[in-house]
Amino acid sequence: MKAILLNSADKIQDNGNGLLLGMNRTTLNKHNQTWLDSDAYHSPKIPLDIEMGSGHLNAWRAYQQFSSSQQSPDTPVAAIGWDYQTVEMNGHRDYILAQPLLEKSFVSITLAWDRLVELNDANLNQQYDIGETFRDRGLNNLDVYLMSANQDDNTKYTCASFSDADSIEHIFCQVPKTGNYKIRVQYRQRLNEADQSYALAWWTVPQKQ
Repeated sequence: MKAILLNSADKIQDNGNGLLLGMNRTTLNKHNQTWLDSDAYHSPKIPLDIEMGSGHLNAWRAYQQFSSSQQSPDTPVAAIGWDYQTVEMNGHRDYILAQPLLEKSFVSITLAWDRLVELNDANLNQQYDIGETFRDRGLNNLDVYLMSANQDDNTKYTCASFSDADSIEHIFCQVPKTGNYKIRVQYRQRLNEADQSYALAWWTVPQKQ
């Protein structure tokens, strides 16, 4: 749900042609700037804007995103979808979009995962008791990319989000040319478990057939 809520947020109002994912309003920061003016838009190392986050919550768009149903990296995926999945250490998962993306349309992609925190269970009753503490085992580092469907080199991405510190990666970018694309979830650095669960949500604009 976290990935879906962040991914479906309003950033820039769509003018009716659908290229801006049907967003309903333009979000502004205190300097009257839009998300397109933000550091997050221009830097793949900054997933969220410090004031606007990923945009303004839109419950209807979140419902539409969730209703698109869970997809799987094992088969080509729909233009709008989400998945809850696991990736292995040093590995990746590729979600090949079934339809070509339309030139000058925008894509919104959000990846979220959890920090691993364990209970120091002094009396071994498997629940928290007053006086017990927690151990922070750190945050594994995942990245997300939008790439050409036939590309396998992460450095040759179309758009990316690869923050070093966050448990969220977020892409909002414009498709440079009509073509076949894929979304890649990459397990970049391990700090705790070898397998990492994650949630992925995406919203794109396919070329009309």
